[in-house]
Amino acid sequence: MKHFRGLSDTEIQQFFHKSPTNFSREISKRKLGIALGAVLYMPGLMPNFASKLTNNSLGNLTSLFICLEDAISDSQLTEAENNVLHELKLIEQQYEDGDIDVNQFPLLFLRIRSVHQFQEMAHQLGSALHLITGIVFPKCTSANATEFFNCLKEINRQQSTRLYALPILETKEIIYGDSREQELNNLYNVFKEFEHMILNIRVGATDFSSLFSMRRPGNRPIYDVKIITDCLVSIINRFTRHEDSFVISGPVFEHFEDGAKLHSVLDTTSIEKVLWNEVQLDVLNGFIGKTCIHPSQVDIVNVAYLVSKEMYDDACLIVGNSNETNGVLQSPARNKMNEVKPHYNWAKKMLAQAEIYGVLNENVTSLDFLRYIKTKNI
Repeated sequence: MKHFRGLSDTEIQQFFHKSPTNFSREISKRKLGIALGAVLYMPGLMPNFASKLTNNSLGNLTSLFICLEDAISDSQLTEAENNVLHELKLIEQQYEDGDIDVNQFPLLFLRIRSVHQFQEMAHQLGSALHLITGIVFPKCTSANATEFFNCLKEINRQQSTRLYALPILETKEIIYGDSREQELNNLYNVFKEFEHMILNIRVGATDFSSLFSMRRPGNRPIYDVKIITDCLVSIINRFTRHEDSFVISGPVFEHFEDGAKLHSVLDTTSIEKVLWNEVQLDVLNGFIGKTCIHPSQVDIVNVAYLVSKEMYDDACLIVGNSNETNGVLQSPARNKMNEVKPHYNWAKKMLAQAEIYGVLNENVTSLDFLRYIKTKNI
């Protein structure tokens, strides 16, 4: 699997100084957490999703959440579970028949409702469970997290697999100011115990907003909703310190352009432009990746994690000289100060990001590249 895999070698050379590299579920947990990027959210009721995935109709998609939680009404849950079981077993059969190129198939994640449902689905999937890279655990709290992790650990043991955990922080204990600090501290203690199992921590701004009877409009980024921003900052503060290995993804953007408007390609009045601005704020604030509700969002999110040539050169300089000096180094662009001690952690992160997403050519911006691939895909 590789980001922007739909590009030809000529196009890669046109835009990239260092092209994105292949990744799979077998790479290190930290790198895989960074590599998830834009994850498409798909209801478990989606018919024939096996064929959509195997015929490569979803373009540059690299990761998919199959949802059996909020996307499914209670009355349709059994139907959705049966559909997911059927479609995953079809995919497994295609793997066995050699009809699927493993390197071109998105990573799959299953979003469940409860530990009990997870146990039942794991049992019924049998060997097809090996298609799944991780389990998304919604409404995670310090009261239910340990049960989930222990269940995941046991299923991994029983079925000789390695499923990662992706807990979602989206409950009242976290958004309400009077309980937030204690709950985040309690969750941190639990997460540290199971840190080796956690691929990515998700945040649920939609559920947070619901607790205040709010919903942000499509023309404003989530960071304009101050009560949500306040909570997001606390989550970042608690879980992204350099001594930890947690990766936190940005909140879902729940609006998308209809097909008639996609020709606008980031027109200043478009919903896509708002998403682009929000992803820039995600990056600036330390989030990596984002859940997407429509395929048109995938490239917008992933392009935001491309590394510029200037940033890459700075990161290489800092890391490359760290064994010889921990003082100040002049930027190759001669426009900023690079200090090894305070900038080292940033530089290591940039190099990991550059390996996964790629480095743009000098004088090429991420917006240049995004406009090109969005126009190409219309």
